[in-house]
Formats: sequence, structure tokens, C-alpha cells
Amino acid sequence: MKKEKSQKVRLSRGDLSLKIASVIITVVSMLLILFPFVLTISNAMKDNIKIYDVPPKLLPDPAHSLSMTVDYSNFKGSESELETALQNDMVSAMFGIYTKLDRESIFEIKFYGVQNGKTIFYSRVHQIELQMEKDYGIYEGTVLKPQTLLYKDRAQRVSNIIGYDFNVEGLTSHTAPEILQTETMEKLDTVFAKKFPLTGELTACKTTKNNMLLLESFVHYMKLPQYMYSSNPTIARYGFMAFVGNTILVIGFAMISQVLLCSICGFVISRLMNPRAARFALLFFLGAMMIPFVSIMLPQLIMYREMGAYNNYAALLLPFLYPYGFYVYLFKGFFDRIPGSYFEAARLDGASNFFLYTRICMPLSKPIISMIALQTFLGNWNDFFWAWMVTERQDLWTLNVALYNISNNVSTKQNALMGISLVTVLPVIIVALIFSKQLKASIMSSGVKG
Repeated sequence: MKKEKSQKVRLSRGDLSLKIASVIITVVSMLLILFPFVLTISNAMKDNIKIYDVPPKLLPDPAHSLSMTVDYSNFKGSESELETALQNDMVSAMFGIYTKLDRESIFEIKFYGVQNGKTIFYSRVHQIELQMEKDYGIYEGTVLKPQTLLYKDRAQRVSNIIGYDFNVEGLTSHTAPEILQTETMEKLDTVFAKKFPLTGELTACKTTKNNMLLLESFVHYMKLPQYMYSSNPTIARYGFMAFVGNTILVIGFAMISQVLLCSICGFVISRLMNPRAARFALLFFLGAMMIPFVSIMLPQLIMYREMGAYNNYAALLLPFLYPYGFYVYLFKGFFDRIPGSYFEAARLDGASNFFLYTRICMPLSKPIISMIALQTFLGNWNDFFWAWMVTERQDLWTLNVALYNISNNVSTKQNALMGISLVTVLPVIIVALIFSKQLKASIMSSGVKG
């Protein structure tokens, strides 16, 4: 009895050690998997300077919002001249701060113009907007100096893009701050007095923390294609959503076509063919899975070009009209498990094969359909190579092709690239989390009895 008790104690201790070791390994593995994802999120929320800090920081610095008030009470001129002066000072102040105070993590700049105690001008800009305007917009390829900022009508064009409110009678929706922070004023004086002089007089300024500005960066990342490919009407109008629309179109077509074609093939093999022909047909589909894509890539590309399916939507959609062998195998195995009495009773009532397929097989195949739809979505969301080969038009790019071309642009900043990459990954993660139970249930219910 004592030996049996000691053996049980040893076994329980061994089980406990195994559980502890398995928990530690699982936690460490999860941390290693999540670390690159967390680092991507962090870098996407950093500004373009802090992302290159050594040693790198895991968390971004707090985002700052800078508000400044410039007085024009001593300005002599017409209303149109005053508006032009305000636009010039706004552009000079915003790009001057963006250029000279790039280590301060200033993500938002608010410019207020006052005259005789009334707020007559207001404009607000996010740092990423200035970054994209410098890299791809009106100031692309220029050095940010007062001469280049205010050359001809550049300041007016930029201020119209950023947006502003102006009313000499006074703005009721905006009130200029009157707080003067000495430290902030000293920094701004070094910018405006020597490098970017203003027509008005800087009378107030303050800096506050607002970490929501870090999340706002992602909104502006979505506008990046509109700057980079402004000559393309579709992308200039829809921006990043043009690539999202192409990806959804391709994946939606793939999900529908694979469910329909694979279910039809599985039904024919399972219920209409004799056993020998069914084994041959199933072997054909499974054998086709063994052929490496690289070996048929060029012949398929040449064939599609000869058919006219190149650089258009047909080139993106036609490859999904071939039933995937594993999905045919799943449907065939599931249809084999349906009791034959269902089909015999339906045939006695005069049911056609189409009726058997649509009214018996498909309604009972919801677990298989959900699994194939999820697998097709998850598998094709990250598809890149074929879409990259057959599309040259920018408005045909899917998400991954667009991300590849954006990353190859020498002007693309790393924080913007990280932000766009994160946006392309999030839908897959969200779908996997939402439908995780359905995915597990469908896999369990799709087992085929040998």
C-alpha cells in the first residue's frame, strides 16, 4: 500500500511539473509570436524621427498637441491681403515646427489668428499630413525654406488642402488660447525669429498631451495612396479603399466559386459516378494539388495573356474557376456520410439530380461550406504572387500588391509602411477571432470516415 501511495505521489508530482513546463512554454511561445505584432503597432504610432532611435523603444512617446495664437491687430491691408498673410503664416508655422522641432513628438498643430481681440482664423493639421505633403504633395523634392514654402501660390494651395476657417467678423466655433508657456515660446522663437519669420506677432502658445493623436495617424495612412498615385482617378478618389475593394472582389469571387464548383464535383463523384470512376476522378483532383505552382506559372501566364486575361479583372478571377482538390475531397467525404435513404426517397418522388444537390446535399453541408469559406478567405487575403504578375494598372492592385509597391517607393516612411501593414493584417486577425468557434466546429464535423 505504501509503495502504491508513493508511486501516486510521484506521478502527481510529475504531472504537475509537466503542466508547469507546458504553461511556461506556451506563454513564452505566445510572447515570441506577439512581439513582432506589438512592435509593428508601436512603430506605426511613432513619428518618422523617433522610429530610428537607438536603442529602440517598445512604446511610443506621448503625442503632443501645440496651439499657437498669432496677432494681426497691426496689419494694414485689405481682407484678401489679410487672408493671404494668414495662409502664408499658417504654412510657414506648421512646416517650420515640423522641420525644426521634429524631436518633440508634436503630432498636432493648431494655428489661431486674432485681430483686435477676435479670433478670425483657425487651422489644424496632423503631423502625418505635413509628412505626406512634403514627400508626395506640393513640396515634393524641395527643401523646406520660406522661399520654397511661399513660392507663387504654394501656400494657398497647401492651406486649401489642409483646410481653414476665416472670418474677419470673428469665428464663434473657435477661441484662440491666451496661455503663454515660457518653454514652448522659447522653442517657437528659435523657429520663427531666425528661420521662418511670420507677418503677425506670436502672443500665446501651449503644448498638451493627447495620445489619441497616435491612433489618428492610421486615418492619414489610409490617404497615402491618394498622394502617391494622384494621377490615377480611381485611387485619387477612393484612396486605400480602392485596393480593399479589389481584394474583397477577388476573395468574394473565390469563396463563391470554390463552394459551388467543389460541391458540384463532390456531389457528382459521390452520388453519380460508379466507384471506379469516382476513385479516378478524386485521384485526379488530389494529384493536381501535388503540382508546384512554380512549374505551371509561366505557361499559365502565357495562356492567360493569349486569352486576353491580363491586366484586367479576368486575370484575377479566372484562376478560381478550377476546383481545389482538397475541398472536393471534403465535400465528397461529407456527401458519402449522408444516409442513402434520403436520396432513395427523393428519387421515388421523382426528384432530379439538381433537386438532390440543392435540397438535400447543400443544406446539410453548412459546416463544410463555412469551413471552406473561412479557409478561402484566410488563404487568399495574403495572396500576392499571381496578382502581382497579372496586374500593371494601379487601380487593379490588391492589398498586398499595393503594399509591395508602396514599400518600394523611396519616399515611403517606415512609420507609414508599418501602419499600412498593420491595417492589411487586422481583417484576418479579426475574422479568425470572431469565427474561431465556427472554424473549430466545422473542422471537427468535416472528418471523413475511412
